[in-house]
Parts: sequence; structure tokens; C-alpha cells
Amino acid sequence: MKIANTVDLKNKTNKLLRQVMEGEPVIITYRGKPAASLLPLKEEDLEDFILENSPEIRKKIAKAEKDLKAGKVISLDEYLTGGKE
Repeated sequence: MKIANTVDLKNKTNKLLRQVMEGEPVIITYRGKPAASLLPLKEEDLEDFILENSPEIRKKIAKAEKDLKAGKVISLDEYLTGGKE
């Protein structure tokens, strides 16, 4: 695993991205402390990545799980029609 600071990130972006695309994760440090990571992402994994990392979608899933536990469920048809049948 490679570690790069923000200067490396700025000056060697293409090189770092090539390494990541070849499968080598990179940890980015800011002022000597870990701040972010660069991980390989394949096109076929993009949808899962977005679903897992979108704050908006995570909120909706959490609300749905809370509603499910509380017994608040509706049919798929009712959901798709917005409750208007």
C-alpha cells in the first residue's frame, strides 16, 4: 500500500491514479495524518459504491429500516403510485 501526501497528490495525480487502477490502494495524508484513501473502482461496481456512500440514500435506508421495525409498511403498488390508486 502506498502513502502519499497532498503535495504528491497534486504533483503526481496521474501516476497515483495509474497505481490505484492497477490495484494498489493509496492513503493520502494531510499534515502527516491519514486523511483519505484512493481505492480502485471498476465501472461495474459504481452503482454499489454510490448506494453505499451517498448520505441521502443512507438516510432513506435508515428511515425505511426504522419504519419496518415500527410496522409501517406499504405495498409496492401503493409506494409506486404514491398512495393514490
